[in-house]
Amino acid sequence: MCGHGGLGTKGFIDLYAKDEKGNHVIIELKKSDASAREAIHEVFKYVEGVKSYLGARDHEIRVIVASTDWKELIVPFSRFVCDTKWDVKGLQIEMASPAGINTFPVAVLPITNGRFIAPWHAMCWYLNEDALQKGIQSMEQSCKAKGIDDFIIMIIRLAHPVTSKKEAEMKEAIMQMASQNGMKVKADVELPVYEFVAYFAMQTLSKEKCLDILSSDKEQYREGQEIISDMEEREALCYLHESVVALQPSFYQDFYEIGYPAKIHDFIEDTGHTIQEIRRYGIFEKNNLLSDATIISELFAEDGSTGQRLKKTADVCNRVHMESLRNEVKETLSENAVWRNHILRCLDEIEEEFPTAKIEISVYNPATGVFTIYLTVSKENGILYIPSYYLTVHDPEPVRVYYGGLQDIGQSLPFREILDKYYEGSLSALLMSMTWGGRDERDVDIAEDLGCAYRTFRCDMQEEERSFFAWKDERWRVCEPNDPINMYREYLEKNEKLVRQIVRKILPRDNNGIMDGSSAERILDQIADTSKGKRLKEYYIGASPECDLCGCLLADGKYMVDGSIKGTSAWGIMCPDCAVFCGDGIGWGTGQLYLKDKSGWLLVGGFDEEDEE
Repeated sequence: MCGHGGLGTKGFIDLYAKDEKGNHVIIELKKSDASAREAIHEVFKYVEGVKSYLGARDHEIRVIVASTDWKELIVPFSRFVCDTKWDVKGLQIEMASPAGINTFPVAVLPITNGRFIAPWHAMCWYLNEDALQKGIQSMEQSCKAKGIDDFIIMIIRLAHPVTSKKEAEMKEAIMQMASQNGMKVKADVELPVYEFVAYFAMQTLSKEKCLDILSSDKEQYREGQEIISDMEEREALCYLHESVVALQPSFYQDFYEIGYPAKIHDFIEDTGHTIQEIRRYGIFEKNNLLSDATIISELFAEDGSTGQRLKKTADVCNRVHMESLRNEVKETLSENAVWRNHILRCLDEIEEEFPTAKIEISVYNPATGVFTIYLTVSKENGILYIPSYYLTVHDPEPVRVYYGGLQDIGQSLPFREILDKYYEGSLSALLMSMTWGGRDERDVDIAEDLGCAYRTFRCDMQEEERSFFAWKDERWRVCEPNDPINMYREYLEKNEKLVRQIVRKILPRDNNGIMDGSSAERILDQIADTSKGKRLKEYYIGASPECDLCGCLLADGKYMVDGSIKGTSAWGIMCPDCAVFCGDGIGWGTGQLYLKDKSGWLLVGGFDEEDEE
């Protein structure tokens, strides 16, 4: 069967069978290294023969490769299993006796997909050229001692001597904490200014390789094993890579901070600093076709590896390009099923309508939930935090653009209900999520509860004419012209009260990116004199139902403050958060603290100085 005919094979299938589910089973038998090397090539031919001769479909075919010797076969077989969509198994044949044999399943080797820069980097600052060279030498020596072969060092010459923003944030946070604890701190201490940054990144290491490196320090190794035992895979890899870099011998630097794709992207794109050189080691040095531009793009994670950004071009006629692009879209949008499915469908449509075109795709998917609103409104470059994607078709001129953005969908949940639903009612839990950048796998659901949803649109271009369509109910519908930025602005305007609450709640706690997650009610607990309040029985009459600053319902909280607003001459009724972080304090002449009880709002702080003791 499927032998010498017109199918291109030079022999017959060794064994053909059908399984209990009616699938075609092709069994390829090999018994020597020489024949093993030909096995995978023959399997491809036989499968195509079965498909052609019997009209079988891919999902109806199973392949079994059996061999007495797997030394030459295991690598190509493992790659075959990784790449193919067929059901494939390998069997080791062992001659048990002249009359009998045993078979054992073959475990495939882990297959590398090539270059993959770990998204956990090291950012080392240097005061001058001499310090920079000393730092680079220490990086090379450290990697050699640890057995790290594949890495890059990107040397950045700063546009002018500057301080590290991270160092300034740390100083500010330390000063605030010291001040809150009644300690005196010198505010006029100048921070050092730097001329260079050496940015270190390496090929992703396996968990086993990281632990092997850490084993040179028994305490570090034991601690690493203990900590990662309760971690998910990505979290464990992050911890291990950072531990490997920190392990002695470590890098010489004048100031060190953790790097990651979004940080280095903004650092290079927004500041005018110059990439002076990219030093390559290992696979990065051997690959002569690898350009600096490609390395920089991968450092920025524009390949979708972090689930936030994807930037790529592809030829529609190139099946490898399109398959790779689909996989990267799936990886980038693994937690955003809406856009993932939309874009994959758009790619199918492009292949059908524009088979010879070239496409460009740019995806920004921060998945920051509540913080998308906060960052967009509060930051100077807030427009950069708006989620969007663009998929442009060139045939050869631009003929179509698919794009996505967040669009208003009507009623949103109150902010208190958002906290209750996703953060166990705790603002502190929300703020703590900024520890890992604010990314939330529930982002799509949070966005809808905030009153917006991920949508996809299309613009067809024919000379000067533009036609716009929205993807709705599984088909394209004509719509008004729009774009992701203006759509989100409209959403913010329609939900002004919710936006104001979010910004008012978070902004006072944002110390240059370091969030103060302390509980406002616990702070007020230390101030409240409940026993004196119950003795005096003074109640606030006619209190507003909402906080004058953020608009949240006062009934949702334990306390209310009628007090002076920090930095102004105005007074207002404030919720606990606004009172602690925006008020002038509790005391006669600055603010009165009230506790909610069954009779109303009881005065428990800021008593009249003439009140009886």
